[in-house]
Parts: sequence; C-alpha cells; structure tokens
Amino acid sequence: MIFQVEKRRFRRGGKLRETRCYYVRYRLADMPVDRWKSLGVTDKQVAEQEARKFIQEQEREVAGILEPQVIRDAARKPLKAHLGDYLADMETRGRCGRGGRGARQVKGRILRLMDGCGWKVAVQVTPDSFTSWRNQWQRAARTLNHYMQAMVAFLNWLERVGRIKTNPLKHVGKVEERGQRRRVRRAFTDEELCKLVQKSGSRGIIYFMAARTGLRQEELRQLTWADVNLAGDAPFVVVREWSAKNKKEERVCLVGEIADALRAYRPSGFAPEGLVFPNGIPRASRLKEDEKRNGIEYRDESGRYADFHALRYTWATFLQRNGVAQRVAMKLMRHSDMKLTAKIYTDETQLPIQAAINGLPRLAGYTHGYAQISGAAGQNVAQGGAASEGKKHAQAPVNGGVCHALAQAGAMGQMERAKGFEPSTLTLAT
Repeated sequence: MIFQVEKRRFRRGGKLRETRCYYVRYRLADMPVDRWKSLGVTDKQVAEQEARKFIQEQEREVAGILEPQVIRDAARKPLKAHLGDYLADMETRGRCGRGGRGARQVKGRILRLMDGCGWKVAVQVTPDSFTSWRNQWQRAARTLNHYMQAMVAFLNWLERVGRIKTNPLKHVGKVEERGQRRRVRRAFTDEELCKLVQKSGSRGIIYFMAARTGLRQEELRQLTWADVNLAGDAPFVVVREWSAKNKKEERVCLVGEIADALRAYRPSGFAPEGLVFPNGIPRASRLKEDEKRNGIEYRDESGRYADFHALRYTWATFLQRNGVAQRVAMKLMRHSDMKLTAKIYTDETQLPIQAAINGLPRLAGYTHGYAQISGAAGQNVAQGGAASEGKKHAQAPVNGGVCHALAQAGAMGQMERAKGFEPSTLTLAT
C-alpha cells in the first residue's frame, strides 16, 4: 500500500499549473494503477490527516471489516427516498405498467408494508419483522404474496445498484395459495347484459363494448377514435401496445351490433385523437350501483363476482355458446394459451350442456328390445310356456338392468350345488 499527499498538476494555455486543493494518491491491494482522491483542503497538514483517515477506511473495506462507503451512505438514507429512486428507474425502463398503474400499485404496497413493519432505513428490514407483520395482517394468501413480491423486487433493485449488500427477504417463503379460495368471476347472462346496457345511461355503451370485444379497463380508457375503424364490411378497433397488457399492438374485430352502436354513439365533429370515452370508465362502486338498480347480483349465491372484468368473461362465454372455434376464440380474446380461454374465462354454467346431451344419437332398437324383455313392471318374469322339451337344459331368464331374474318354478327342485366352487355358483341339473 502506498499513498502520497500532493497537488495535481495540469497544463492550461501551454503553462504547467497546480490544483488549489490537495489530493491523496494511493494504490491498495491489487489496484493496477494509482488512484487520486480530492481531499478538498488547501492546508497540507489537514490534508495529510484527512488522507490517513481515508486510507484507513479503504484498508478496512478491502479487509471486509467495514462496508463500502456507498452502502454506508445508503444505510443512512431513508427507505422512502430509495423508493423514489426505484420508481424513477421503473419509469425510465418503461416498467410502470399501463398508464402507470403498475408503479402506483407497487408504491402503495411498499409504503403500507414499511408503515406496518416500522421500517425507516434499510437496516431495519429483517425476515422476522416481515413474518410478524404477515402473521397479524389477515388477508388472502394471494394478496400477501403480492405485497411480498413488490418488496422483494424493490430490495433486489437496491442490491443490484449496490445500496445494500444482500436482500434480507431473499429466503422468506411465500404463503401457500393452492386450496384457498380466490376471487371467482362469472359471465353476465344475456338478460342481465341487456338490462345493464339499456338502463345505465351513458355507461351502457362502455359495458356493451367490454362485453362484445373483451377489451380491458385500461384499454378502453385509452381508446381514441383514431383506433376505431367502422368503414367497410370488417370493422375493427386497434389496441395500442402502450395500453395492451401484453405490450403488443393488435386488431380486434367488431361484431355487427357493437359496430352499429359505435356509429350511433360517435359524435359528428369528433377528433381522431379524442378519447372514445372521455368521461372515463366506471369504477367498481358505480358498476355495483348500476347492477343493484337493475336487479343484478354483484356476488351470487356461489360466491362468484360480476365485476367489470367479468364482462371479459361474458365475451369468452358468448363465443363458446355460439360455436366459435376454439382457436378463433383464443385470437379474439388475445390470449397466448388456449387453456386460458377455455378453462378460466368460459363460464361453464352458461354452456348449453343439456341441449348437447339431448342432441346425441340413440342406439337404434335398444330401447324397444329392452322394453320387451323387462315388461311393464320393470322386472323379468317367468314365461308360462317355457317348459323344457325332451333332454334340453332349462334356460335361466335374461337379467335386465339391476333386476334379478326369477327362477322357473319347475327347475328349483332339480338344482344341485357343484363341488369345488363358491356357494353362489350354481349348476342346473339335466
């Protein structure tokens, strides 16, 4: 280790000059070249004293006795200040979600978690304090995992940029979600959708649009008239990449009735850049009021919800009920997995299951033949003219369904048990 206190020299205008303040020139451990550090003082004795303090800290950092200066500075900085830097970085990287909603959710969850656990600085974040808060906060498993996920992502960012040495929540396990009830949605019936569309005023067109296109709330909120093409025989709307959930621009074909509704709804002097729904999308509380006023259950007896996203379920179920091919329905829903369309977004309670069963073909002649064998009473009965002729074996009647065959009266006394078989195995004597 070498270090020296001196002023740095440089040339300006062809003349050799010196800096006003002193620097420390040092090389520690495996440093390939010398490094310079400004001491910010003009007195050499003070500079030498500051240089010795600096070199002592550097040696302790190299030996692992002292944390690096950036971590020590970050340890004194409030967590909320770090959170502000994290959100700014998310915005720069385009990770704030549609309309900034993702960043707002992350911020709210982290602030609530910090307040609940009493975390002010990074050193206070411990697995024990987090698990204690989680054990006391009675929420669904999925909600608890969302809060933990937001905080872990924030701490991972602090670790990547060198503000903390390691993520203290790295090894904390998630809450088990399997077997626990989640928010289950249902599709609106045609009758319920008619009431909601016709009796909700200006909001009716929004509900109708969501139920016949599958567009999400944020996609509807940012939809402009430039994105709506109602000309020709194939009307469509364009979902832009900045509003789509999967960040992909896609065309969404329109059914005839929603295209007609949009033509009637569009003002005569509309601006292409103007929003299709300038008053915004109804909030959950407004939708609940509209449903209550129209006699629609927001939560049915099975615990399923009819919220705004349920209108997207309504679109998927509508496609399935009307025989749209599975691959086409997947495309219209803009899903990446066919199972998501068929298993999650389709309300099977509205599928024509009984009609499909009733339409299946019958086995020709089976019903008529079975009725002749079993008789009117539903049991096989002995036939009077069934007496054996000559040396023929007596024949046991046919057993129809679950009814037991009745033995012929003249054959019971001639039965003998066969040896070497189970008691229930009988042989008719000749």
